[in-house]
Amino acid sequence: MINLLISKSNDPAYNLAVEEYLTYHYKTQNPILYIWQNSNTIVVGRNQNTYAEINIAEAMKDEVKIIRRNTGGGTVFHDMGNVCYSLIVNNDKNSQTNFEIALKPIIDYLRNEGLNANFSGRNDIEIDDYKISGNAQLKTKDKILQHGTLLFDVELPRILKYLNVDLEKIKHQKVKSKPARVANIKKILAEANKDIELENFIKNIINSYTKNNEVKEIEFTITEIENIKEILENKYLSREWTFAKNEDFEISNKKYLESKGLIEIKINIDKGKISKIKIYGDFLGYKGTEDLEFSLIGVDYDYHSVRGVLEKHNLKEIFGDNFEAEDILKLLIN
Repeated sequence: MINLLISKSNDPAYNLAVEEYLTYHYKTQNPILYIWQNSNTIVVGRNQNTYAEINIAEAMKDEVKIIRRNTGGGTVFHDMGNVCYSLIVNNDKNSQTNFEIALKPIIDYLRNEGLNANFSGRNDIEIDDYKISGNAQLKTKDKILQHGTLLFDVELPRILKYLNVDLEKIKHQKVKSKPARVANIKKILAEANKDIELENFIKNIINSYTKNNEVKEIEFTITEIENIKEILENKYLSREWTFAKNEDFEISNKKYLESKGLIEIKINIDKGKISKIKIYGDFLGYKGTEDLEFSLIGVDYDYHSVRGVLEKHNLKEIFGDNFEAEDILKLLIN
């Protein structure tokens, strides 16, 4: 059986609050598929510097909503031509946590439509070398959340208008700009003489996950609705949640690590000890950087002391499967 929820709201704060409730609090042993759309929204990755990622002046002038999500990865623009999916499963030894495996139903559907869809890089789906989907994960003790975007008919020029292109990342990816790498599924389908409207596309995506399974539609109780409202108000409507990771620092190091992601570390040193530190990036770890940052405060700013702290943390959970302590040390100590 699969639990299905299709959001009737286009408010990003509400949709993310629902996703968080489904991940941490909704009681079920069966997979959950959650389909949602945000109107006119920029969603920042959990570990990113909001002001660095976004052209704030343009976004605010156009009344674009800005919000931070719970997962890592990069900043994305959503409009009503974008479809978001969330897949939530039990975190146990039988869980399929690999990005490629979790995305297989979508890729198979696109291939059945005659499109050359493939898993690409760390977490993308591409069609003929054009990115049409980016994805991220979050793991709790009990659940695994994988969610992502599907560019169906997005106003692509707005991506360049609102999102700052990081030259360090672009240099290594060998592309000129973000829009040069992305395309809309609707346009690609039209070029293949297939005319599919958004409503039917969403139905097909749902069917790709639910076929051959009994489907139970989720209906929240009054108590559950109140709990979601509490998450919404205390977290996603809070300016602190979206913008608090932004401060001025004395030392700043940034590097794009092939197959790992962009990472930037900002540090203040006082009397030879780390007094402030923030770690930014689009890396795909599912545990945030906050605990690591806190444990580094007050530590001697030298190689062995910092390495000792790093070795007490599961860096793969924080940064992603390919990261090693030396990757972080080279940015922390220079």
